[in-house]
Amino acid sequence: MVGKIKSSDNVRRWLKYMRQLKTWQLIIILLIGVVVAATLLRLNSLGMAERRTAVIQADEKGDKEEIRKTIVDLQRYTSQHMNTAMSGGFFLTKTYERDRDAALQASTSSQNPNSSVYQQASIDCRSRFQGGRESFRNDYVTCVIERVSALSPQGEQASLNLPDPDAYRVSFSSPVWTPDLAGLAVAFCVLITGVIFARLLLLVVLRAMLHRRYRST
Repeated sequence: MVGKIKSSDNVRRWLKYMRQLKTWQLIIILLIGVVVAATLLRLNSLGMAERRTAVIQADEKGDKEEIRKTIVDLQRYTSQHMNTAMSGGFFLTKTYERDRDAALQASTSSQNPNSSVYQQASIDCRSRFQGGRESFRNDYVTCVIERVSALSPQGEQASLNLPDPDAYRVSFSSPVWTPDLAGLAVAFCVLITGVIFARLLLLVVLRAMLHRRYRST
């Protein structure tokens, strides 16, 4: 009997401790944590977008060293910060166009120094490019090749060796979780959520144990 009384006292003591930590207090803490985590995740995404813009601007300038540096910076940032997914990545459109132009001009220079055939093909096919990788490769590039072949004089069609569009796509994966401020905030929210559920479960178990003790006495 004494042992049962002591056990009941222990259960009551635990219930008292658990009741001191209010669920609504934990929920408020969790809501604050969610707001902070969402803000930090958003900042991570904006940081990725800023570095992506830097790469695009370097691509437009045509400075190969600047392009390399901005790509490295973008890769490092996305690998060290969560919520920096690039949704399929983006193309170094201007760099590809410059390399493509050089290849096309080189292939037609012996027959057409001014590359007028390519220029006309590029104009005819420009509307085909919708901005995506598949459109770039399957629509625009294919169209240019076909138009150059169609517009070239009979017997003077040069073999084209265009660069692979996929080699000009920039895309880096984002980790599921990283130990930066955003990652720590997310981990804190997960921890508080676990505490809330554990507290509720423990309260149910302790009350059931206390009820069973009373019934057995």
